[in-house]
Amino acid sequence: MRSFLAVELSREIEEGIRRIQEKLKRRVEGVRWLRPEGIHLTLKFLGEIDPDRIEEIVDKAQQAVKGIGPFEIRIKGGGGFPNTKNPRVIWLGVEDQGGLLRELQARVEKGLEELGFKREERDYTPHLTLGRLRTGRGKGGVAQAIKDMGDSDLGAMKIREIVLFQSQLKPSGAEYTKLRTIPLEDRGNPPARDQRDRG
Repeated sequence: MRSFLAVELSREIEEGIRRIQEKLKRRVEGVRWLRPEGIHLTLKFLGEIDPDRIEEIVDKAQQAVKGIGPFEIRIKGGGGFPNTKNPRVIWLGVEDQGGLLRELQARVEKGLEELGFKREERDYTPHLTLGRLRTGRGKGGVAQAIKDMGDSDLGAMKIREIVLFQSQLKPSGAEYTKLRTIPLEDRGNPPARDQRDRG
């Protein structure tokens, strides 16, 4: 199964993303927009895994985040990858003032590397992907639209847990299923919760 570890966004942030996308849709053509409810803050993409490995992955992630309690991030600003003038991806920024998000990701990365998952070579740049531009389209007004989006501030959200998701690619778009949630606690971690069959 195709899977990844990520932070689930709050409903308030989801609604903020929906509003920004609606504004951008009126100004930029040729973009394949992600559904707001399907946008996550990815910590580690695992690729195809054997379902039998779920428990060891969850155990390792739980060990990795031990001692990191709940903390806040802010969804603010935005831009384009690889650059604003000729973007292939439109994204929202994530403000991590205390550095705990980067620490969380680094620990997860290191822990999963110990299980044989390849370390990501690029530096971790926390962001939320809003949409991807189709080749040769949308270039005209997209730079200014992204520049204007740079002042956006969707507010803060508290990260209380990380989630192991399954991703299924379908013609209608990716469909995500929560497999486990791993709570963040200052003094050790409660057992991860099995999310299957819970909707």
